[in-house]
Amino acid sequence: MLIFYLAIAVVTVLLGAGIAFVSQIQQKHFGNIFGLTAGAVLGVVLVMMIHLYTEVGYVTILVMWGGFLLISVIEHLTTHRRDETESNADKKKFGWGVNLTVFGLSIHSLTDGLALVIAAREEVLGGALAFGVLIHRLPVGTLMTVALLRDQTFVKVLARLTPLIIGPVVGAILGEQLLRGTFAELTEYLTAFAVGTLLHVVMDGFRGKYTFEKTGLSRFAKVLFVIGFALTFCALQYLLEGKHVH
Repeated sequence: MLIFYLAIAVVTVLLGAGIAFVSQIQQKHFGNIFGLTAGAVLGVVLVMMIHLYTEVGYVTILVMWGGFLLISVIEHLTTHRRDETESNADKKKFGWGVNLTVFGLSIHSLTDGLALVIAAREEVLGGALAFGVLIHRLPVGTLMTVALLRDQTFVKVLARLTPLIIGPVVGAILGEQLLRGTFAELTEYLTAFAVGTLLHVVMDGFRGKYTFEKTGLSRFAKVLFVIGFALTFCALQYLLEGKHVH
């Protein structure tokens, strides 16, 4: 199952890059896609948060916020926002910002790999966690490709996205080592940490980071956010209750 998850993790970024390349003139619609995605991930986060709190205790909530804060710090140190001016100095600054953002997202990809290792071992929450991890990689791949295509060919863009693409594979290798021995007993807490990293993705999506509109998500994108959340939350709750019954 882990190999299956990792294959999807790699393909989703490539698919996102392909969407960005084909739909360069339709960037205004990206916000709607990202709104729906962020809503779905929020549904995953809340379902898992409820389950972890009920089954393990409040400490998992603290660990979850630890994961959220860690990714927030990494993003703060690596992400630079695009300036709308077109001077050479601004273009150079934008290029450095994109490079640092790719670096930060590549580090995040390592935590994705760890989360997928946990998902492959978890009988109850594994599928939900994997779904949350995998679905957010599509818009990330699209966003970074759009930014890089400003001054590079598609082939060069893929080369620069290589760390982001293979990050989950490296993270899974490290995660397999981490979960051996004593750390195997901390699976629930590591799951909570992974949920926290997903929550950060939700916040970025809702604030409109994955859109090119200055005002953030459009009204329609926010409606899609709610729809994505409601459908995912209800579906996962139904599936989890069915597993508990059996």
